[in-house]
Amino acid sequence: MGLISGIPLHTRLTLRYVLALGIVAALTLGSYWLMEDAVGTEVLGAKLLNVAGRQRMLCQRVEILARRAQNRAGPLRQAALAELDGTLRELVAGHDLLVHGPAEALGIGPDNPALAVLRQDADGGEALMHSFLQTAGALRAALLEEGDAGAARLQDLPRLSRTGDALLENLDRRMDELQRLGESTLRSLRGLILALSGATLAALALTGLGLFRPMVAEVVRDSEHLESLNRVLETQAGTDKLTGAYNRRTWDAEIGREFAKALRQKSRLCMVMTDLDHFKRVNDAHGHQRGDRVLQEFVQRLKLGVRVSDSVYRLGGEEFALLLSGTNIEQGRATAEKLRELVAGSPLAGGLAITASFGVAETDGRESPDEFFRRADQALYAAKAGGRNRVETEEKSA
Repeated sequence: MGLISGIPLHTRLTLRYVLALGIVAALTLGSYWLMEDAVGTEVLGAKLLNVAGRQRMLCQRVEILARRAQNRAGPLRQAALAELDGTLRELVAGHDLLVHGPAEALGIGPDNPALAVLRQDADGGEALMHSFLQTAGALRAALLEEGDAGAARLQDLPRLSRTGDALLENLDRRMDELQRLGESTLRSLRGLILALSGATLAALALTGLGLFRPMVAEVVRDSEHLESLNRVLETQAGTDKLTGAYNRRTWDAEIGREFAKALRQKSRLCMVMTDLDHFKRVNDAHGHQRGDRVLQEFVQRLKLGVRVSDSVYRLGGEEFALLLSGTNIEQGRATAEKLRELVAGSPLAGGLAITASFGVAETDGRESPDEFFRRADQALYAAKAGGRNRVETEEKSA
């Protein structure tokens, strides 16, 4: 486990993927091979049955043509006998192929069970074929004779019919055996395919559970850890470390977004600028550490006095700003007055009586953020100039 954990994550993912792909590929190839074998068996069975069925049809045609020649005379008989000759040649050629020809000519191997079915002679199939061909040949010769050959014809036709019936029964039995053999082979192949398909599904399930599930869990843990770190870093990058208020970087991003929102929703946006009065005296008299505590408690009171959706920003030193979305100038002034009272109402940082001045401006988003900021800052300057610890507003000029 220690050795595996020391391998880089992307390498472990690659190795597991290759292993899983190899397993699936092997099982897929095995299924394909079996399917090919099943299709080949089906095609071969159909081919052999077609050849054997052709032989059966030719036997019946020999008898039909012989009767046709018997019942005709002159050129019509000659035509029937010529067709009989062709049928007999095709029958002999098919018989030689099935019984005596090379296995390759039939598209099967020499050890294929179908070959044994075709060439076994325990039921006297070879003798029946020989007798049938001999009878058909004798009948043909009699039909070619000029004059009265009726006795021969009458004698040979029933014998040809009897021999043909026996031969057809023999061919039917062999065709049945070939069909049963093909069905048995296909059942076995289908069983193997089914088993291999089950093995493939099991392998996929085991691969997912044994190889990828632990890896996915590890990737998810790493991803969640990275996302958590990113959120922390993002928060840290956008937040003032001392006070917890948003910093100037976040301000620059949010002011444009709030402007677009006000313009899109045709609503009002208020900016409240605030500055601690005589904050320099705190640092000079009590030290910067005490001054930092004042700033921290100041921000806490600002956050307590506004909605959760409103944001507090530290723009620099003791200067802060608040963005109040969906707020008009009267509501903004009331909020600023509430904040002024929260600051002045009780001491900060262990007994320091400190006040703050506030400047409020309103916009509908149809001016530049810089102009909006300038007007709020001008209102703050007016509050400072008016005696501090007060709220002033700056109306937008028509």
